Amino acid sequence: MNLKHIEEIIKGVLDAHELSLFSLRTKKEFGENILEVIVDGKDLSSDHLGVVNETISEKLSEDIFDPNYYLEVSSPGAERPLRNLEEVSKHIGAYVHIVANDIDSDGYLLSITDEVLEFQVNIKGRLKKLYISYNDVKSIRLAIKF
Repeated sequence: MNLKHIEEIIKGVLDAHELSLFSLRTKKEFGENILEVIVDGKDLSSDHLGVVNETISEKLSEDIFDPNYYLEVSSPGAERPLRNLEEVSKHIGAYVHIVANDIDSDGYLLSITDEVLEFQVNIKGRLKKLYISYNDVKSIRLAIKF
């Protein structure tokens, strides 16, 4: 199974549905082979993802896609990881969870200047701004505020 060729086909389908490819990989779960397609975009409803799944299935013939695999189309989720500085910069103003050298906390990403993140946390009822070099960030993801 040629994942690069499959990726080209999938991207064509996603473009038509105003979605983008977040990741594409094969995995094995509960003894089943799965082609996992994670997509991102504005309409990530289960109805829309169902239509996208059907469309991708129709485009992938058996000579391209191994019939021993299941196709799984999903979104990256509400607490998706932000994988690079470009993705992080698209979420200025968002509530995020950052793990860095001296911090493991939720807060608001206020700005990014010269690869330094301005991050606002609530510590014992007081708002505090922290400045974190992107190079020191071990992980960052969107978070849900309760």
